[in-house]
Amino acid sequence: MRRLNYTRDTQHRYILVAHLFDDTQRMIDALAPHIELDAIFGVPYSSNRTDIIERWTRLYGDRVCITQNMGEMEAALVKQLARSLTQCRQNGQRLIIQEVGGFVVPILHKYFRDQLHLVKGVVELTKQGVWRDQEIELQIPVLHCAGSELKRLEAKRCGETIARCLDGVARELGISLAGRYATVFGAGWIGSGVARALRRLDMIPSVVEVDPLKIAEARLDGFHASRHGDHLERSALVVGATGRQSITPEVLARIPDGALVASASSRQHEIDVAWLQAQPRSRINDVLDAYHLVDERARTARNLLLVNNGFPANFIPGSGSVPDEIVETILAELIALMHTLSRGEHDPGIHPIGRDLECFCAEIWLELRDRTSPQHIDDAELPPLAAEL
Repeated sequence: MRRLNYTRDTQHRYILVAHLFDDTQRMIDALAPHIELDAIFGVPYSSNRTDIIERWTRLYGDRVCITQNMGEMEAALVKQLARSLTQCRQNGQRLIIQEVGGFVVPILHKYFRDQLHLVKGVVELTKQGVWRDQEIELQIPVLHCAGSELKRLEAKRCGETIARCLDGVARELGISLAGRYATVFGAGWIGSGVARALRRLDMIPSVVEVDPLKIAEARLDGFHASRHGDHLERSALVVGATGRQSITPEVLARIPDGALVASASSRQHEIDVAWLQAQPRSRINDVLDAYHLVDERARTARNLLLVNNGFPANFIPGSGSVPDEIVETILAELIALMHTLSRGEHDPGIHPIGRDLECFCAEIWLELRDRTSPQHIDDAELPPLAAEL
C-alpha cells in the first residue's frame, strides 16, 4: 500500500466477493484503512463452513455474507448492490467490485442496467470470470489479472495442490495412486500443473485437449496427449481442468469401475453432476460419493467416486492450499488493479493487467522473499506483500 501511495479513498464504495482464506483476510486488512468496504461475500462452496462463518463474522461483523448456495448468494448480492448503489447516488460516489468467478457482472447488467453509470468498474481474478463477462455486451470496465504471468505461476502450484488433495482422498480409501493411469481434461495452466504433479506421484497421466498447440506442448513435455482420451477406459483418476464442462455423460460412460472423478476448476462446471445425481448414490465420507451406474443392455454395473460433489478438489476442508507467499503475488495484483481503477476512467470492456504493473508487483515480492530467506529467519516479523505494496 505504501509503494502505491494508496491514500484514503472517499470517492468510491467497495464490495468484495472471494474465497475466505487467511490470505484474503490479510488483503482486506491491508485495504481497510484506505477504502469504504460495504460487504464481503464468501463463495459458498469454499466458505460455507461453521468455523469460517464464525471467524469472519467475528472479524468483520455484519459486512460478511456467506450463504448456503449460489442461488442464495445471487439474491443477497442483488440486495447489497441495491443498497450500495443507493449510497453511491446519495453521497456522490461510485462503486468498485473485486470478485472471483464472474458472479457480479451478470447481476449488474441484469438488474441494474439503468444504474451502471454509478459503477466505476470490476476487478476480476479468474479466467472463468473473464469468460463469463465476455459473454455480455459490457457497459462497464472489467480489469483482470487472470492471464498474468504471476497467475500462471500460481496456477502451476495450484495443480500441485490438487494432485496432493486427490492423493489424500485415495489414501483415505486405502488406495495408492502410484502406478495407475490418470486422465486430465485440459492442458492449460492448471491442467498441465495437475498432470506434472500426478507424474511426480508416480501415476501415468495422459492429457485430453482440443487445442493442437497445447497437444503438441503436452507431448513435448512427455505426456500422452490426444483429443479423445485414449487411456480413459483404464484410468483410476479422471480430472477436469478446462474451465467448462468436460466430463459429460459420454465421458462418464467410458470411465472404469471404482475410478475417482474430480474437478480442478472453478465452481461446479467440469462434471455433469446433475446427470450423476439422477443415478443411485451412496455416501462414502464427507468428500466422496459413489454413484452406481447400470448398463442393462451390457448387463454391467460400475461405481464412480465423485470428489467434493464436483466442486474444486483443492477446496476440500483441511486439504491445504498454495503457499501464502505465492498467492499473495495475485492478491497484490488485485490491489494494484483496484488502485488503478480508482484513479482513472476506463472504457467498457475487458482490460488485462499491464506488464509494468505486473513487474511492479513481482519486484516487491522478490524483495520480500529475499528478506525472508532462511538466513534471515530470525529477523523481526515482516509485513505481507499486500501491506508492503
